[in-house]
Amino acid sequence: MTKLLKHLSFCIISSLFVIFVACSSVDWKAEYYSTVLPTYDFDTNAPTIIVSDPWDLSSKYYAGQALESFKKRGFNNVYLQGQIEPSFARNVIYVKVSKERLDPSSNYQYTFNATGVCNVINGVPSCSIDTKNGETTQKSTKRIIRDSYRVTFDWYDVYKRVRVLYVAGSAAVESGKYSDLQILTALLNDTVSRMEFRRPVQYIYNGSINSNH
Repeated sequence: MTKLLKHLSFCIISSLFVIFVACSSVDWKAEYYSTVLPTYDFDTNAPTIIVSDPWDLSSKYYAGQALESFKKRGFNNVYLQGQIEPSFARNVIYVKVSKERLDPSSNYQYTFNATGVCNVINGVPSCSIDTKNGETTQKSTKRIIRDSYRVTFDWYDVYKRVRVLYVAGSAAVESGKYSDLQILTALLNDTVSRMEFRRPVQYIYNGSINSNH
């Protein structure tokens, strides 16, 4: 009986460890930025339409994902363009997504004859080096190709004819590690869930593919 209890305890602890590791994984560094019109009173119940450039098929596709993200945030009167008459809308939110390849010559990793690694992102090195006798001769270089992803939201009050909120979420991810769909969906979910309606905000956070929920 004692052996059985020990075995069960080990299985439970192992499962919890696996869940913790999976949930706390970090896949990329992301940035959240927003600026807001002071004193504006946001109403999550007001009729709101999410729109995109009709010629931008990528943004048009992800507008649907943005809709779901806003619903998770508590917006219960939000629609895609064409689902309600524009004259009924109090707010219009313009969504745009983009992707571009970062310059591989300014994104790479190199090691030294000492134990240590330097990661250079956009030309800025971040090193962890334990040198031997002060020697830091470069030994090898690995070029890392990264893609930059960005989602933006422009919020307009139709009645007052004023822009009240601008939000941008961005991330740089190693090329080919995940699909565009996975990354942009996670970035959209993160950006909407982090929207700050009271003050301007800007910070870096750990992004994860596990944001796709």
